[in-house]
Amino acid sequence: MQRSSARLRQPLDWDDVRVFLALVQTKSLAGGARSLGMDRSTASRRVQSLERALGTRLFVRTHEGLRLSATGDRLRAHAERMASELRSLEAAAVAGGEEVSGLVRIATTEGMASRLIEGGLLDLRSTYPDLELEVLGSNRPVDLARGEADLAVRITPTKEAGLKVRVVAKLGISLFASPGYLRERGRPRSVAQLGGHDALIPSGDLASLPEGMWLASRPGIRIAFRSSSMPALVLASVRNHGLCAITRAWGDATPGLEHVMPIEHIAPRPVWLVVHPDVAKRAAVRLVADRIADAFRAIARA
Repeated sequence: MQRSSARLRQPLDWDDVRVFLALVQTKSLAGGARSLGMDRSTASRRVQSLERALGTRLFVRTHEGLRLSATGDRLRAHAERMASELRSLEAAAVAGGEEVSGLVRIATTEGMASRLIEGGLLDLRSTYPDLELEVLGSNRPVDLARGEADLAVRITPTKEAGLKVRVVAKLGISLFASPGYLRERGRPRSVAQLGGHDALIPSGDLASLPEGMWLASRPGIRIAFRSSSMPALVLASVRNHGLCAITRAWGDATPGLEHVMPIEHIAPRPVWLVVHPDVAKRAAVRLVADRIADAFRAIARA
């Protein structure tokens, strides 16, 4: 039997494949580049490099954005398997040969709990089925030194001594509202036009959030609803009840919300990942901590 002599025109570069997958997910060159934290021209060069290596077109440009070519659609599954294997390799390296199993408890806010799930936290169990995950969603700080949780994802710096702390992302704050609300009440084009609009304001443990205090203090603003639950405020905004101030990443990922304007007066919010050094010796905890850090870095780039 005669063997095929077909060869790649040049070696594959994983970074090119990574850009290909980002464009598949976002269906646009700009969106894919933004999700990876690179400029559009770099992403374009990466895709062209991959197409040269494979000797085929991977995308077709349409009015709706990028669409996979027939060959691109066929190769997508292979690229996704490459990404999955690379994640498994990275996870194995983090684990260092130790068994990854048992319960890992993550304390965070209600709003960030959903971001963890969207960021693929539970996907770890496809590689480590003996891993058990628990997310404690509450605005109340937990005491890691007393073992109330293994990890904490916080939006305020910790005051506890002896903990391992790192900033995993900085998230900008923006105003959002539903399309229905904006059609009925008009879209404010500047801070000066916020007067007369309904506002949804954090209360209770969240009353000190600077974006809530800033929005509530705008001249002429009408406070329609207060809540100590950020998901409740977001849902109220989706249901046409007013403007809410949340991270740009959260708003962009929420169906039924439109971006109104960035709140430039408020610095991007650091997201802190905190772990007790004794607990960090467990392979499962190190693995989960790295997945959380990766998830929030991706959220910040999007």
